[in-house]
Amino acid sequence: MEVRARLAQQVFTLEMPDDFWFPDVEPMLQALREQYGVEAVVRTCLSEEPITYQLEPPEWYDDELRWIGQHVHVTGPWAQVKTWGLSNVLRIPTTDGDVYFKALSQASTEPGALPFLFAHEPRFLQLASTDRPGEVPAPIAIDEQRAWMLLPGLGTPLAQETDVSLWIDAVRNHARLQRSYAAEPERLLEYSCADRRLAVLDTELDRLLEPNKLTRRLDPAALATLPDRAKQLREAITELAAIGVPETLLHGDLHPRNLAVRDRKVLAFDWTDAALAHPFLDLVTFVEKRSPLSADQRVRDAYLAEWEEYAAPAELRRAVELAEELGTLYQTITYLHLVDHLTGPSQATILRGGDFWMKHLLAVQDR
Repeated sequence: MEVRARLAQQVFTLEMPDDFWFPDVEPMLQALREQYGVEAVVRTCLSEEPITYQLEPPEWYDDELRWIGQHVHVTGPWAQVKTWGLSNVLRIPTTDGDVYFKALSQASTEPGALPFLFAHEPRFLQLASTDRPGEVPAPIAIDEQRAWMLLPGLGTPLAQETDVSLWIDAVRNHARLQRSYAAEPERLLEYSCADRRLAVLDTELDRLLEPNKLTRRLDPAALATLPDRAKQLREAITELAAIGVPETLLHGDLHPRNLAVRDRKVLAFDWTDAALAHPFLDLVTFVEKRSPLSADQRVRDAYLAEWEEYAAPAELRRAVELAEELGTLYQTITYLHLVDHLTGPSQATILRGGDFWMKHLLAVQDR
């Protein structure tokens, strides 16, 4: 794959693997350094076909690096790891190991856009790590106004682990964290989590029945099925609510690469989507084909066992079925909220994600 990078009046051409994803800029910047001797950072991605970046000198991050230096002792060269319309991540070596700087998008809003759904992750992690120490990553420092935070390295992705006991521990601990907030949902709203309880999800479903950037991409036959599908989804919402599992903390993007393992302890990170919602909706992103252990029955049983005080095992299994169905709705609505706040390749990526979830939402016609 040919990638282009522009710095002032210069244009550099690089060959990257065919599966290269434009937000993961570190290998491209390394190739730029090795092939051309150029040190630079990515300001933005201008296009996807071909992938074209606008570069800036490393001094572009002077303000961020000054702030980082107030909180850690930097011991060597830093690297830009990821950047796109939702976040920007740097890796910095320190006397205590690598730490990560993350800046969240200060999203611009189109006229009439839906609200930006992302939680204020720095605030959430600072507060949650204080009252649930060791259960979520504790920031080294945050700047709430600028949506900056500095996090310690958390380990290797759970997706790389083959020991099923680690996967069981991951879901069991996540369920216990969720349950710990079940009696105090208002605290989560104080932490800036989005309110996406089932009643809210029912209301959000109305937006899919109106013209929007996702439904306009449907062919007429698929669009015609949407009203009947909405009726089925409302029935699923009613049934899931009746089972009695309390609505509480939801990660919102709990997949095996957003869980990290260090010293056999697993922590979820990337809490930008944190919400007050039905907890089982996290399973729709956790279970994925590329990670077979995510679908292991022992893993699912361990998660459900943590909820048996609220419902019988058969009811919990039914709740999972309903949550898997409603999870497609939840994710589709998430992408619908995000798309109005992005431009260029980042918006195109979110539109493709929305298309993926909309396809799955419409695929199940018989319950």
